[in-house]
Amino acid sequence: MKNKIQTISITITCLLALIMLSSGIQQKKGGKMQQKYYYCEYCGHRFPSVRLLTSASCVRHPDGPNKGRHKLYEGTEKSEYTCKYCGRKFPSIMLMTAAPCVNHPKGPNKGNHSPAL
Repeated sequence: MKNKIQTISITITCLLALIMLSSGIQQKKGGKMQQKYYYCEYCGHRFPSVRLLTSASCVRHPDGPNKGRHKLYEGTEKSEYTCKYCGRKFPSIMLMTAAPCVNHPKGPNKGNHSPAL
């Protein structure tokens, strides 16, 4: 009987961990829950799910404002982001993508900074 209770307890713990990870919630040190966020590479806006990110139109899309959808930034969350064209550092993707880049491939200040992975 004791083994059955231990097995059930372990199974429930594993299922809860799986549910938490699949819903984008991760457990931090200290037992606090943390929401995982996803960022747009073009504008830096933060979304709670990839589905919401890819379904909305982006004001900084390369084809023009609202002419395309947000693009998932595939890098990790960092305290500092680096532009892949000029190497300048920014505290957030949103601030980075709002500023023009002097080394942009389209020409000086003809496009905004873009985050390196």
